[in-house]
Amino acid sequence: MKSDKKGKPASKKGGWTSSWAKILLVMVCILFAGVMIITSLGTNWLVTMKPAKTGDKVVVDVTLKDELGRPVFTTNERIYNQAVGENQVVWLANSLTLTVNGTTDDLVEPIPATISGQEMEYFAFLGPEMNQITKSLVGMKDKSTKHIEFIENPQFEQQAKVEDFEGMGGNFSTAMDDQQIIFGFTTSPMVDADGNTTPQYALRTVVLKNKTNDSITIDYGYNTADITILQLSST
Repeated sequence: MKSDKKGKPASKKGGWTSSWAKILLVMVCILFAGVMIITSLGTNWLVTMKPAKTGDKVVVDVTLKDELGRPVFTTNERIYNQAVGENQVVWLANSLTLTVNGTTDDLVEPIPATISGQEMEYFAFLGPEMNQITKSLVGMKDKSTKHIEFIENPQFEQQAKVEDFEGMGGNFSTAMDDQQIIFGFTTSPMVDADGNTTPQYALRTVVLKNKTNDSITIDYGYNTADITILQLSST
């Protein structure tokens, strides 16, 4: 005798519920793993996301260039080696630690540096250059870069007569436009234990231009700076 009942397909409700449970479990595991990774990073990752603000400390790569685009000072060894290979006069220093939007009233900030592989000297970093760089750091983020054009300042040029130029150690007869030479600048004096004051000097690459029969212009200002934040420490 045949049964009048027909077979019914099995319900899929249980299967869908099981699938969603597995998906939810995977999502929870992924979320947990993400929280663990963020926790292990501490708060440093937050610093890299925030823009630099006044008072923050930064370690920066800095390259200064003259009006012809030649590097004259850099903390980047690759740029330094390339410039030396092209017979350019360039200074190499360690990365600079600066305060964001910090200012100096000194005309010259001496920076330990070497020129073309010679012994360590002090490079004459001008205070107005330093101030413009630290101001430009505001709003930058960790590992970001910026190109800065310095404000032209006629005070950074000096017209020298033949006798004055040679009194500074220059050779007027061989001097030519766009030539780079090294000049010394007096910085804040140092006082020893006996109370004697000894001037401190820093050196700087300057550019000669506008030579005439009886005078030449000495340009010791630079045109641009390229900066990169290597490390940002938020206050």
